[in-house]
Amino acid sequence: MARGIIIFGSSGSGKTTLGKLVAKKLDFPYFDIDDYIWRKDTDKPFTIMYTHGEKINRLMTDISKGTHFVMAGSMDSFNKPFVPLFDLAIHITASIDTRIARINKREYEVYGERIMEGGDMYEEHCRFLDNSARYDTDGSPCMRTHAQWANSLPCKVLQLNGDEDLNKNAEIIVHEYLKQDSL
Repeated sequence: MARGIIIFGSSGSGKTTLGKLVAKKLDFPYFDIDDYIWRKDTDKPFTIMYTHGEKINRLMTDISKGTHFVMAGSMDSFNKPFVPLFDLAIHITASIDTRIARINKREYEVYGERIMEGGDMYEEHCRFLDNSARYDTDGSPCMRTHAQWANSLPCKVLQLNGDEDLNKNAEIIVHEYLKQDSL
């Protein structure tokens, strides 16, 4: 049975970048949870989700191919089958300014002018930014929901600041994981 690490937090907190780096350092496969939530066969990305069962089956199939994994993202609606597989969880946060700047940069690099005023993704992008800015209060996902979930997890949970140095955060995770793995 595969076991591993989950990194979760708001959009723009740095969970994907951190997850990829941790996976590289540990030589574990990396899984971006968004790839298991959102269908890619749409004109506009992030508009149609896989069914609840498809999300679970697709992700479980992929992580079961190995013995360890690092995954990053929010899996609020389908986390139950995966909770027993987590040896370590990381709740990463970052300031609103950092999150919004990262999201704008990332979205522009991927979608270009489509997210700018007049583009076919402009309204969706504005809603996404607004929702992401509300993570600390009532966005979806929101910090309160993530904190409650973190408190319910049976594994150790680290709280990290995504405004801090990426390599420093990765080393904290790797050190903690290897320390636990040797017990």
